[in-house]
Amino acid sequence: MVDHDTLIDRLCEEAAPVRRVASIWRRTLVWVPVALALGYLASGLVHRTATDWHAPMAGIAAVNIGLSLAFGLAAFAAALSMSIAGSIARIKIWGLAIIGGWLALSAYSIGISAQRAEHSGEGSYCFTFVVIAGVPMVAVAILALRRTRSLRPVRSLGLAGTGIAFLSFGLLAFCHPVALSAADFVGHLAAGLSLAGLTIAIGLKAVKV
Repeated sequence: MVDHDTLIDRLCEEAAPVRRVASIWRRTLVWVPVALALGYLASGLVHRTATDWHAPMAGIAAVNIGLSLAFGLAAFAAALSMSIAGSIARIKIWGLAIIGGWLALSAYSIGISAQRAEHSGEGSYCFTFVVIAGVPMVAVAILALRRTRSLRPVRSLGLAGTGIAFLSFGLLAFCHPVALSAADFVGHLAAGLSLAGLTIAIGLKAVKV
């Protein structure tokens, strides 16, 4: 018969101290700036032209940046939360309001573009920029999730990839015309889906328990 007292004593002697995981928002505010810095450096591989902040509708670009970065933060935080056993990760009502505002702003910008023949759209450029800026941020997201791993790795990685996509959209808005063509918007969505898929494909083995 197994001596339970001896077994318990042995486990107590061999057990190593467990370092408490920092709060979700603290981890988010540490990892996201690192991701953005690497994404910005990587975007230097693509030709960049600064947004004309003196243009009449430059405020639209500023709002776009704010909404994109805000939803990127929310999705990244939700991914980290989902990776902790027992936690419930939800994009709260304010997160849904942000994505709704982003979609409405995109629709408005496409309407402006339809009235401006000089901006016909460069969907391929948008796709390339978002993916190149996003790839190093995907690596950061996987490292952040690897700290706790996840019982639902596909969902955690999918949320993380979505957050990375929106962070990339925020960076793109710094060097994108105010008007947004339909081709641009399709390029954004395609790049975002590609980043989410890439995050899942690369990180699944590293993140799952």
